[in-house]
Amino acid sequence: MLSRVADSLYWMARYLERAEHSSRVLAVKLEAMLDQTPEDAAEAWVRVVGALAWPMLDEVSGQPIEIARQLTLEKAQRSSIMSSVRLARDNARQVRELISTEMWGQINQQYLRLTAHDAPQLWKAQPVEFLRDIADDFLLFAGITDSTMRHGEGWHFIQLGRHIERALLVSRLLDLHFGKMPDDVPHEVRAPRYFEWITLLKQATAFEAYCKVYTADVQPAKIAEFLIFDPEFPHSIRFAVDGIQKELRHLGPGGASGKRLQAERLAGRLKASLDYGQIDELMAGDIDAFLRGIQSSCKQIHQATFDAFIGYAVDEILPG
Repeated sequence: MLSRVADSLYWMARYLERAEHSSRVLAVKLEAMLDQTPEDAAEAWVRVVGALAWPMLDEVSGQPIEIARQLTLEKAQRSSIMSSVRLARDNARQVRELISTEMWGQINQQYLRLTAHDAPQLWKAQPVEFLRDIADDFLLFAGITDSTMRHGEGWHFIQLGRHIERALLVSRLLDLHFGKMPDDVPHEVRAPRYFEWITLLKQATAFEAYCKVYTADVQPAKIAEFLIFDPEFPHSIRFAVDGIQKELRHLGPGGASGKRLQAERLAGRLKASLDYGQIDELMAGDIDAFLRGIQSSCKQIHQATFDAFIGYAVDEILPG
């Protein structure tokens, strides 16, 4: 597969995953504000901004509802859902001949919903419903992709981008709840309270799945165990990393072989840390270092994948 094609499919998937995650986190947080004191809500919004706008925190300001609007509709905000969908659509256009007609139609529908002349009015009237409709659009796109696109090399690049982005996003969200506040989060924030833990589960679409495993016993250690180590829940870090390793293997011998093997080694090392990690040790030790290590590993896998399949020199794969 041409490197530019792989690059476009990979980034299309990453931008769509990022936008879907943002729409869900914002919708849940706006709804949760109704049951929180202004002080608790303000602290919780620090985590939301840290999870979605990093590393562009200085570009986001204002009251919570204004922050949510900026992170949804603001064209100039690089972390906004609008920007992610626009970039995903631009990448999809580059590979229009490889994706299905249904996929192209759905990504256009997502873009048009956000750019419609009445979008600001719809947002202002019912922001939670607006965000949930957007989130549903992304779920529909994922289903259309699985159902209408041939599951060949291009499809595997889409899945790889999706899993890498998901592992990064979930680890970042967890880090802002379990770890020390990173230096780029500008406020001192207390540890999350009971209600905020429930909100976290809902932001990861995990509340119902969690309750099926642990009943309604909402405990931070159990939440961490579920969202980090559960091998069967689609939004756990373990599930995403398993997907990364599987997709790298499916991509086979293409690209620069040495760098491809490096990507596989990095993924295998990360998977091993999740296969053998113990939640008791993490909670008693340095869980934020563990979560940031996952983020660092995902970035290294991304770079190794780029070097192997997208940015390699021709003389690395052609004889003579």
